Amino acid sequence: MSDDTPREPGEPRPQEGRPPRTTAERWTLAVSGLLIALVVGVVVASWVSGPGGPPVLVASATGEVEVGGGAYRVPFEVRNDGGETADQVQVVASLEIDGEVVGEGEQSFPFLSGGETESGEFLFEDDPTTGTLTIEVASYATP
Repeated sequence: MSDDTPREPGEPRPQEGRPPRTTAERWTLAVSGLLIALVVGVVVASWVSGPGGPPVLVASATGEVEVGGGAYRVPFEVRNDGGETADQVQVVASLEIDGEVVGEGEQSFPFLSGGETESGEFLFEDDPTTGTLTIEVASYATP
């Protein structure tokens, strides 16, 4: 079967049995292609850049000392500024008044992913505002 219909130079031959694509179909195809390219680009970029380095753990007091239940409550947070996950994160606190350690505490977190923050509270019998309070990460394990 031959198509002898006159056409302009470079004009494609019409396909039999299939109407030409509509403008909406062309836009849908273009947007879908861009979305797929974007997803592939993000996956490749994250794969190439890697996890972002070892855990960088920072612990600090975050709020005002509160009194409740017969104890002074010191809110704190620990965050992982690194890229890799840290397991079994140990946070310790010590309260020193007049050169003497009058209170100590320890808290554990099962894991801390890169960029994640967890919070808690340390409880002391003595007022932490009258001494030197130290909150720090004591240890962690690599997964």
